[in-house]
Amino acid sequence: MGLTGPEQGPPAPASGRWVERLNGVVSDIAEMRGQPLRTDAAGFLGERAALVGRGRRGVVSVGGACRMAAAADGVLAVSLARTSDAEAVPAWLEIGDLTGGDVWAAVADGVRHKPVSELIQRAEWLGLAVGEAVRPPPPPEPCRFIPAGPAESGRKLVLDVSSLWAGPLCASLLGDFGFEVLKIEAPGRPDGARYGSSAFYERLNQGKQEATIDLGSADGRRRFLDRCRESAAVVDGLRPRVWANWGIDRREVAEDAGLVWVSITGHRDGRAGFGDDAAVSGGLWLSDPEGGLPWFVGDAAADPVAGLVACRAAAEAIAGGRSGLVAVAMSEAVSWVRAGDDLRAPGAEVFCRGDNWVVRADGDEQEVLPPRGGV
Repeated sequence: MGLTGPEQGPPAPASGRWVERLNGVVSDIAEMRGQPLRTDAAGFLGERAALVGRGRRGVVSVGGACRMAAAADGVLAVSLARTSDAEAVPAWLEIGDLTGGDVWAAVADGVRHKPVSELIQRAEWLGLAVGEAVRPPPPPEPCRFIPAGPAESGRKLVLDVSSLWAGPLCASLLGDFGFEVLKIEAPGRPDGARYGSSAFYERLNQGKQEATIDLGSADGRRRFLDRCRESAAVVDGLRPRVWANWGIDRREVAEDAGLVWVSITGHRDGRAGFGDDAAVSGGLWLSDPEGGLPWFVGDAAADPVAGLVACRAAAEAIAGGRSGLVAVAMSEAVSWVRAGDDLRAPGAEVFCRGDNWVVRADGDEQEVLPPRGGV
Protein backbone atom coordinates (compact mmCIF):
# COMPACT_ATOMS: atom_id res chain seq x y z
CA MET A 1 0.00 0.00 0.00
CA GLY A 2 2.89 2.38 0.68
CA LEU A 3 3.73 2.22 -3.04
CA THR A 4 0.16 2.32 -4.36
CA GLY A 5 -2.18 5.27 -4.76
CA PRO A 6 -1.99 8.97 -5.63
CA GLU A 7 1.25 10.80 -4.93
CA GLN A 8 -0.37 13.58 -2.91
CA GLY A 9 -3.06 11.48 -1.26
CA PRO A 10 -3.44 8.52 1.06
CA PRO A 11 -2.14 5.07 0.16
CA ALA A 12 -4.73 3.00 -1.67
CA PRO A 13 -6.20 -0.05 0.07
CA ALA A 14 -5.64 -3.14 -2.06
CA SER A 15 -5.92 -6.87 -1.54
CA GLY A 16 -2.64 -8.47 -0.48
CA ARG A 17 -3.55 -12.03 -1.39
CA TRP A 18 -1.20 -11.95 -4.38
CA VAL A 19 1.70 -11.07 -2.07
CA GLU A 20 0.80 -14.05 0.13
CA ARG A 21 0.91 -16.33 -2.92
CA LEU A 22 4.29 -14.94 -3.91
CA ASN A 23 5.46 -15.63 -0.38
CA GLY A 24 4.71 -19.28 -1.10
CA VAL A 25 7.26 -19.13 -3.94
CA VAL A 26 9.81 -17.57 -1.57
CA SER A 27 9.15 -20.34 0.97
CA ASP A 28 9.63 -23.04 -1.70
CA ILE A 29 13.01 -21.59 -2.69
CA ALA A 30 14.07 -21.36 0.95
CA GLU A 31 13.07 -24.98 1.54
CA MET A 32 15.12 -26.20 -1.44
CA ARG A 33 18.05 -24.06 -0.35
CA GLY A 34 17.83 -25.27 3.23
CA GLN A 35 17.80 -21.82 4.80
CA PRO A 36 15.73 -18.61 4.62
CA LEU A 37 16.24 -16.07 1.86
CA ARG A 38 17.36 -12.55 2.71
CA THR A 39 13.77 -11.30 2.91
CA ASP A 40 10.17 -12.26 2.26
CA ALA A 41 7.95 -11.47 -0.73
CA ALA A 42 7.12 -7.95 0.48
CA GLY A 43 10.84 -7.28 0.91
CA PHE A 44 11.67 -8.38 -2.63
CA LEU A 45 8.81 -6.27 -4.00
CA GLY A 46 9.88 -3.15 -2.12
CA GLU A 47 13.66 -3.32 -1.99
CA ARG A 48 14.41 -1.05 -4.94
CA ALA A 49 12.05 1.67 -3.71
CA ALA A 50 13.52 1.32 -0.23
CA LEU A 51 17.10 1.70 -1.46
CA VAL A 52 16.44 4.76 -3.62
CA GLY A 53 13.75 6.42 -1.50
CA ARG A 54 10.89 6.29 -3.99
CA GLY A 55 7.18 6.41 -3.25
CA ARG A 56 3.77 6.06 -4.86
CA ARG A 57 2.89 8.27 -7.83
CA GLY A 58 -0.54 7.06 -8.92
CA VAL A 59 -0.77 6.98 -12.72
CA VAL A 60 3.01 7.35 -12.98
CA SER A 61 5.13 4.35 -12.03
CA VAL A 62 7.22 4.53 -8.86
CA GLY A 63 10.36 4.67 -11.00
CA GLY A 64 8.87 7.31 -13.32
CA ALA A 65 9.57 5.57 -16.65
CA CYS A 66 6.04 4.24 -17.22
CA ARG A 67 2.72 6.06 -17.31
CA MET A 68 -0.93 5.24 -17.82
CA ALA A 69 -2.53 6.67 -20.95
CA ALA A 70 -6.14 6.50 -22.18
CA ALA A 71 -6.58 5.09 -25.70
CA ALA A 72 -9.81 5.07 -27.70
CA ASP A 73 -10.99 1.74 -26.26
CA GLY A 74 -8.84 1.04 -23.23
CA VAL A 75 -5.94 2.10 -21.05
CA LEU A 76 -2.26 1.54 -21.81
CA ALA A 77 0.82 1.44 -19.59
CA VAL A 78 3.57 3.00 -21.72
CA SER A 79 7.23 2.54 -20.76
CA LEU A 80 9.84 4.96 -22.07
CA ALA A 81 12.79 3.68 -20.08
CA ARG A 82 15.49 4.19 -22.74
CA THR A 83 16.48 7.22 -24.78
CA SER A 84 15.64 5.23 -27.91
CA ASP A 85 12.09 4.68 -26.62
CA ALA A 86 11.33 8.40 -26.51
CA GLU A 87 12.92 8.80 -29.93
CA ALA A 88 10.57 6.13 -31.33
CA VAL A 89 7.38 7.86 -30.14
CA PRO A 90 6.84 9.93 -33.33
CA ALA A 91 7.04 6.78 -35.48
CA TRP A 92 4.79 4.90 -33.06
CA LEU A 93 2.08 7.56 -33.08
CA GLU A 94 2.68 8.72 -36.67
CA ILE A 95 3.26 12.33 -35.65
CA GLY A 96 5.88 14.95 -36.38
CA ASP A 97 9.26 15.45 -34.75
CA LEU A 98 9.19 16.02 -30.98
CA THR A 99 12.59 17.62 -30.56
CA GLY A 100 12.35 19.84 -27.48
CA GLY A 101 8.72 18.88 -26.86
CA ASP A 102 7.01 17.10 -23.99
CA VAL A 103 7.06 13.44 -24.99
CA TRP A 104 4.50 12.39 -22.36
CA ALA A 105 2.06 15.08 -23.47
CA ALA A 106 2.50 13.79 -27.02
CA VAL A 107 1.80 10.22 -25.86
CA ALA A 108 -1.37 11.24 -24.01
CA ASP A 109 -2.64 13.17 -27.01
CA GLY A 110 -1.47 10.67 -29.62
CA VAL A 111 -3.09 7.55 -28.16
CA ARG A 112 -6.42 9.15 -27.28
CA HIS A 113 -8.16 8.39 -30.57
CA LYS A 114 -6.34 5.20 -31.56
CA PRO A 115 -7.44 1.63 -30.72
CA VAL A 116 -5.40 -0.42 -28.26
CA SER A 117 -4.78 -3.25 -30.73
CA GLU A 118 -3.22 -0.91 -33.29
CA LEU A 119 -1.06 0.83 -30.68
CA ILE A 120 0.26 -2.44 -29.29
CA GLN A 121 1.00 -3.81 -32.74
CA ARG A 122 2.91 -0.70 -33.78
CA ALA A 123 4.76 -0.71 -30.46
CA GLU A 124 5.85 -4.30 -31.13
CA TRP A 125 7.24 -3.32 -34.53
CA LEU A 126 9.35 -0.63 -32.87
CA GLY A 127 10.38 -2.62 -29.79
CA LEU A 128 8.46 -0.36 -27.40
CA ALA A 129 7.19 -1.82 -24.12
CA VAL A 130 3.46 -1.11 -23.96
CA GLY A 131 0.91 -3.03 -21.89
CA GLU A 132 -2.87 -2.89 -21.59
CA ALA A 133 -4.70 -2.52 -18.28
CA VAL A 134 -6.72 -5.74 -18.41
CA ARG A 135 -7.49 -8.62 -16.03
CA PRO A 136 -6.45 -11.72 -17.99
CA PRO A 137 -7.44 -15.16 -16.70
CA PRO A 138 -4.54 -16.66 -14.76
CA PRO A 139 -2.51 -19.43 -16.42
CA PRO A 140 -2.38 -22.82 -14.65
CA GLU A 141 1.33 -22.36 -13.91
CA PRO A 142 3.49 -19.23 -13.56
CA CYS A 143 5.92 -20.41 -16.26
CA ARG A 144 6.49 -23.22 -18.74
CA PHE A 145 9.14 -25.94 -18.59
CA ILE A 146 10.06 -27.56 -21.90
CA PRO A 147 12.10 -30.67 -21.06
CA ALA A 148 15.24 -31.57 -22.99
CA GLY A 149 16.42 -34.77 -21.32
CA PRO A 150 18.77 -35.42 -18.41
CA ALA A 151 21.09 -32.70 -17.12
CA GLU A 152 24.80 -32.99 -16.49
CA SER A 153 25.46 -33.22 -12.77
CA GLY A 154 28.08 -31.64 -10.57
CA ARG A 155 28.37 -28.34 -12.40
CA LYS A 156 28.73 -25.18 -10.32
CA LEU A 157 28.46 -22.39 -12.90
CA VAL A 158 25.46 -20.20 -13.83
CA LEU A 159 25.71 -17.84 -16.81
CA ASP A 160 23.77 -14.59 -16.32
CA VAL A 161 23.08 -13.01 -19.71
CA SER A 162 20.27 -10.85 -18.35
CA SER A 163 20.00 -7.23 -17.26
CA LEU A 164 18.00 -4.84 -15.10
CA TRP A 165 16.01 -6.70 -12.39
CA ALA A 166 14.19 -10.00 -13.02
CA GLY A 167 17.04 -12.01 -14.57
CA PRO A 168 19.80 -10.71 -12.28
CA LEU A 169 17.57 -11.47 -9.26
CA CYS A 170 17.03 -15.04 -10.48
CA ALA A 171 20.78 -15.55 -11.08
CA SER A 172 21.65 -13.98 -7.73
CA LEU A 173 19.30 -16.33 -5.89
CA LEU A 174 20.78 -19.31 -7.72
CA GLY A 175 24.14 -18.08 -6.48
CA ASP A 176 22.78 -18.47 -2.96
CA PHE A 177 22.49 -22.21 -3.71
CA GLY A 178 26.26 -22.35 -4.01
CA PHE A 179 26.62 -21.75 -7.74
CA GLU A 180 29.29 -19.44 -9.12
CA VAL A 181 27.51 -16.83 -11.26
CA LEU A 182 29.23 -15.32 -14.31
CA LYS A 183 27.63 -12.08 -15.50
CA ILE A 184 28.06 -11.67 -19.27
CA GLU A 185 27.68 -8.26 -20.91
CA ALA A 186 28.15 -7.13 -24.49
CA PRO A 187 31.09 -4.84 -25.31
CA GLY A 188 29.92 -1.23 -25.15
CA ARG A 189 26.46 -2.30 -23.92
CA PRO A 190 26.61 -2.92 -20.17
CA ASP A 191 23.61 -3.77 -18.05
CA GLY A 192 21.40 -0.67 -18.00
CA ALA A 193 21.00 -1.08 -14.24
CA ARG A 194 24.59 0.17 -13.88
CA TYR A 195 23.28 3.66 -14.67
CA GLY A 196 20.70 3.60 -11.88
CA SER A 197 21.07 3.09 -8.15
CA SER A 198 24.51 1.65 -7.38
CA ALA A 199 23.17 0.19 -4.12
CA PHE A 200 20.41 -1.68 -5.95
CA TYR A 201 22.79 -2.86 -8.67
CA GLU A 202 25.10 -4.26 -6.00
CA ARG A 203 22.13 -5.93 -4.28
CA LEU A 204 21.45 -7.93 -7.45
CA ASN A 205 24.97 -8.51 -8.70
CA GLN A 206 27.28 -8.66 -5.70
CA GLY A 207 29.60 -11.66 -5.79
CA LYS A 208 29.14 -12.36 -9.51
CA GLN A 209 32.16 -12.76 -11.76
CA GLU A 210 32.09 -10.64 -14.92
CA ALA A 211 32.95 -11.25 -18.57
CA THR A 212 32.49 -9.35 -21.82
CA ILE A 213 31.34 -11.47 -24.76
CA ASP A 214 29.98 -10.19 -28.07
CA LEU A 215 27.15 -12.60 -28.80
CA GLY A 216 26.57 -10.76 -32.05
CA SER A 217 29.83 -12.19 -33.44
CA ALA A 218 30.57 -15.77 -34.46
CA ASP A 219 33.59 -15.90 -32.15
CA GLY A 220 31.55 -14.53 -29.25
CA ARG A 221 28.82 -17.13 -29.75
CA ARG A 222 31.44 -19.90 -29.88
CA ARG A 223 32.94 -18.70 -26.59
CA PHE A 224 29.49 -18.49 -25.02
CA LEU A 225 28.49 -22.00 -26.13
CA ASP A 226 31.77 -23.36 -24.78
CA ARG A 227 30.87 -21.90 -21.39
CA CYS A 228 27.38 -23.41 -21.65
CA ARG A 229 28.97 -26.88 -21.72
CA GLU A 230 30.48 -26.10 -18.31
CA SER A 231 27.30 -24.66 -16.78
CA ALA A 232 24.30 -25.85 -14.82
CA ALA A 233 22.09 -22.99 -16.00
CA VAL A 234 21.81 -19.95 -18.24
CA VAL A 235 19.59 -16.99 -17.34
CA ASP A 236 18.71 -14.60 -20.16
CA GLY A 237 16.35 -11.67 -20.65
CA LEU A 238 16.54 -11.26 -24.42
CA ARG A 239 13.63 -11.65 -26.76
CA PRO A 240 13.52 -15.07 -28.48
CA ARG A 241 13.91 -13.58 -31.94
CA VAL A 242 17.30 -12.13 -30.95
CA TRP A 243 18.61 -15.63 -30.26
CA ALA A 244 16.97 -16.87 -33.47
CA ASN A 245 18.74 -14.16 -35.45
CA TRP A 246 22.02 -15.41 -33.95
CA GLY A 247 21.19 -18.97 -34.97
CA ILE A 248 20.89 -20.19 -31.38
CA ASP A 249 18.03 -22.51 -30.42
CA ARG A 250 17.84 -22.28 -26.62
CA ARG A 251 16.17 -25.64 -26.09
CA GLU A 252 18.69 -27.35 -28.35
CA VAL A 253 21.54 -25.78 -26.39
CA ALA A 254 19.91 -26.95 -23.16
CA GLU A 255 19.74 -30.50 -24.53
CA ASP A 256 23.23 -30.55 -26.07
CA ALA A 257 24.90 -28.95 -23.03
CA GLY A 258 22.75 -30.71 -20.44
CA LEU A 259 21.67 -27.54 -18.65
CA VAL A 260 18.64 -25.50 -17.65
CA TRP A 261 18.08 -22.40 -19.76
CA VAL A 262 15.91 -19.74 -18.12
CA SER A 263 14.34 -17.30 -20.58
CA ILE A 264 12.59 -14.26 -19.08
CA THR A 265 10.53 -12.13 -21.47
CA GLY A 266 7.93 -9.43 -21.06
CA HIS A 267 5.14 -11.42 -22.68
CA ARG A 268 4.62 -14.94 -23.98
CA ASP A 269 4.44 -13.69 -27.57
CA GLY A 270 7.94 -12.22 -27.27
CA ARG A 271 6.89 -8.57 -27.10
CA ALA A 272 9.14 -6.19 -25.20
CA GLY A 273 8.16 -5.57 -21.62
CA PHE A 274 9.48 -3.95 -18.46
CA GLY A 275 8.40 -4.53 -14.88
CA ASP A 276 5.67 -1.86 -14.75
CA ASP A 277 3.91 -2.35 -18.09
CA ALA A 278 4.13 -6.15 -17.78
CA ALA A 279 2.58 -5.99 -14.31
CA VAL A 280 -0.32 -3.94 -15.68
CA SER A 281 -0.76 -6.46 -18.54
CA GLY A 282 -0.97 -9.19 -15.92
CA GLY A 283 -3.81 -7.39 -14.15
CA LEU A 284 -1.81 -5.76 -11.35
CA TRP A 285 -3.41 -2.32 -11.29
CA LEU A 286 -5.96 -0.59 -9.12
CA SER A 287 -9.01 1.37 -10.24
CA ASP A 288 -9.22 5.00 -9.21
CA PRO A 289 -12.46 5.30 -7.20
CA GLU A 290 -12.93 8.79 -8.65
CA GLY A 291 -13.00 7.37 -12.20
CA GLY A 292 -9.57 8.54 -13.34
CA LEU A 293 -6.86 6.47 -14.93
CA PRO A 294 -5.87 3.34 -12.99
CA TRP A 295 -2.99 3.37 -10.53
CA PHE A 296 0.18 1.31 -10.58
CA VAL A 297 0.48 -1.26 -7.80
CA GLY A 298 3.94 -1.37 -6.27
CA ASP A 299 7.27 -0.77 -8.01
CA ALA A 300 7.76 -2.66 -11.31
CA ALA A 301 6.28 -5.70 -9.56
CA ALA A 302 6.58 -8.00 -12.58
CA ASP A 303 10.37 -7.96 -12.19
CA PRO A 304 10.67 -9.47 -8.70
CA VAL A 305 7.68 -11.74 -9.34
CA ALA A 306 9.30 -13.16 -12.50
CA GLY A 307 12.72 -13.39 -10.89
CA LEU A 308 11.39 -15.44 -7.97
CA VAL A 309 9.23 -17.67 -10.16
CA ALA A 310 12.17 -18.28 -12.53
CA CYS A 311 14.51 -19.17 -9.67
CA ARG A 312 12.08 -21.69 -8.22
CA ALA A 313 11.54 -23.39 -11.58
CA ALA A 314 15.28 -23.51 -12.35
CA ALA A 315 16.18 -24.84 -8.91
CA GLU A 316 13.52 -27.55 -9.16
CA ALA A 317 14.79 -28.66 -12.59
CA ILE A 318 18.42 -28.71 -11.47
CA ALA A 319 17.57 -30.64 -8.31
CA GLY A 320 15.59 -33.12 -10.40
CA GLY A 321 18.47 -33.69 -12.82
CA ARG A 322 16.50 -32.35 -15.78
CA SER A 323 17.68 -30.12 -18.59
CA GLY A 324 15.29 -27.93 -20.54
CA LEU A 325 13.93 -24.48 -21.21
CA VAL A 326 12.20 -22.53 -18.44
CA ALA A 327 10.10 -19.90 -20.25
CA VAL A 328 8.92 -17.10 -17.97
CA ALA A 329 6.69 -14.34 -19.36
CA MET A 330 6.56 -11.56 -16.77
CA SER A 331 2.93 -10.64 -17.48
CA GLU A 332 1.85 -14.29 -17.13
CA ALA A 333 3.80 -14.74 -13.90
CA VAL A 334 1.95 -11.72 -12.48
CA SER A 335 -1.40 -13.04 -13.70
CA TRP A 336 -0.67 -16.39 -12.00
CA VAL A 337 0.30 -14.85 -8.69
CA ARG A 338 -2.74 -12.55 -8.83
CA ALA A 339 -4.94 -15.65 -9.35
CA GLY A 340 -7.97 -13.75 -10.63
CA ASP A 341 -8.05 -11.26 -7.75
CA ASP A 342 -9.18 -7.78 -8.86
CA LEU A 343 -7.20 -6.32 -5.90
CA ARG A 344 -10.19 -4.53 -4.39
CA ALA A 345 -10.36 -4.31 -0.62
CA PRO A 346 -14.04 -3.55 0.12
CA GLY A 347 -14.70 -2.06 3.50
CA ALA A 348 -11.10 -1.00 4.11
CA GLU A 349 -10.64 2.50 5.48
CA VAL A 350 -7.44 4.55 5.33
CA PHE A 351 -6.91 7.48 7.69
CA CYS A 352 -4.10 9.56 9.13
CA ARG A 353 -3.01 9.19 12.73
CA GLY A 354 -0.31 11.69 13.62
CA ASP A 355 2.32 11.45 10.91
CA ASN A 356 1.34 7.94 9.82
CA TRP A 357 -1.27 6.42 7.55
CA VAL A 358 -3.32 3.61 9.06
CA VAL A 359 -5.63 1.09 7.36
CA ARG A 360 -8.62 -0.38 9.19
CA ALA A 361 -10.24 -3.55 7.85
CA ASP A 362 -12.34 -6.29 9.47
CA GLY A 363 -11.98 -4.62 12.84
CA ASP A 364 -8.17 -4.61 12.74
CA GLU A 365 -5.82 -1.67 12.30
CA GLN A 366 -2.37 -1.70 10.72
CA GLU A 367 0.02 1.16 10.10
CA VAL A 368 0.97 1.46 6.43
CA LEU A 369 4.69 0.78 6.42
CA PRO A 370 7.27 2.19 4.00
CA PRO A 371 8.87 -0.17 1.46
CA ARG A 372 11.70 -2.33 2.75
CA GLY A 373 14.26 -4.78 1.43
CA GLY A 374 16.56 -7.54 2.55
CA VAL A 375 19.96 -7.20 4.11
